[in-house]
Amino acid sequence: MENFVKTPNSTTMDSWKSSEEDVHTQANKCILEAQELVFQKLPKIIEQIIDQKVWEEKNYKNFGEYALKHSSSGLSITNNQRLWLLKCAMDIHGKHAVEWGDVLNEVDGSVRTYAKKNKIPIKELDKNLFALDSKTTNPDVEQTITYLPSRSKSDDGQLLKLRNYDKETYNKVVHGKVALKDVLLSPTPRKQLPPIESVKNKFKSLSEADREAFLAWVEEQKREMENTPEGNPF
Repeated sequence: MENFVKTPNSTTMDSWKSSEEDVHTQANKCILEAQELVFQKLPKIIEQIIDQKVWEEKNYKNFGEYALKHSSSGLSITNNQRLWLLKCAMDIHGKHAVEWGDVLNEVDGSVRTYAKKNKIPIKELDKNLFALDSKTTNPDVEQTITYLPSRSKSDDGQLLKLRNYDKETYNKVVHGKVALKDVLLSPTPRKQLPPIESVKNKFKSLSEADREAFLAWVEEQKREMENTPEGNPF
C-alpha cells in the first residue's frame, strides 16, 4: 500500500470536525489500511524475525525479552494494545507457539514486578487481553502492560501454567506434538456430601426463627414416626 489516507493524529482528533461523508470515507480507508498492516504485513515481518532469530544478534535470551524491550533494539511492546497487535500477527497455536510462550512468560514477570512496585493488588490486573482497554483513558501514551496471563482462564493462562508446573508437557504442546486441549486437566468434580451433612450445613445458615421452625417440624416428624405402626408407613 503506497498511499495512506490522511487522517488527524491522536492529539488533534478531539478537535477534528468533518462531514458525514468524509468520516465514512475515512473509516473505510482506515479499516483497509489496518487490515493490511496488522493481518498481512506485520505477520510476514514477525515471521522473518522469528525465522532469522533476530533477537540472538541483539543479545536477548529469547523472543519474549526482545519483544518487550523498550528501546531501538527491541519491539517496544509496552502496553496491552501493542501486545494484542503482536498476538494477532503470530501463529500462536502453530509454528510460533514457542515464541508466544516466551512472550507470555516475560509479560507475566514484568507485570508482577510492576504491580509489586506500585502496590497494585493482583486481582486488579487484567485477566483478559483486549484491543482496547476501557481502563486506559489515553491508550496512545499508556506505557504499561496490565494483562497478567497467569490470571487468565484462556489458552494463554493454561499454557503458562504448563510452563511453570509441567515443563515436559509444555514442550510437547509448543512443539506441536500434542494439542493444549488434550492435556488440560478436567475440573475436579465437587465432592458430594451425604444428605445429612447437607442438612447440617444448611441448618447453620438459618436464622434463629427458621431454626426454631425447623426443630419444631423435626419434633412433629418424630411424633408421627412413633405413632406409625412398624412396617406401615401410611
